[in-house]
Amino acid sequence: MVGGHSVGGLTRADVEKRAHELALIDGRDETTDDDLARAQAELNGKLLPDAVAEDADAMSSRSRDPSDPPADRGRRAPESEANEEEMIERLALEGVEEAQHQQMVESRRTDEETDAHEES
Repeated sequence: MVGGHSVGGLTRADVEKRAHELALIDGRDETTDDDLARAQAELNGKLLPDAVAEDADAMSSRSRDPSDPPADRGRRAPESEANEEEMIERLALEGVEEAQHQQMVESRRTDEETDAHEES
């Protein structure tokens, strides 16, 4: 998801675009190998916290058929305001982080456009 829209499969161009954005945010025009690695990790979700053991157990197959792939069959979550509040807080934080990222990228682009206009 980018800006609330599904983007489909991850391509090399997506990684390079994200790496360029990271370089711009850091005040550089050229991307580095570190930018590419960080972009790849971000876009693949590798910077997310580890799942708890309970999540891993939920992903096992419940069928006796060995060809049945592991799947998340779901479970009923206990009704709790604390869990709902935590989820709302987490989603809000993710939204704020995405907005900050977009603002930093746009600010850097505006700065570059101003510099280019002044040089002309």
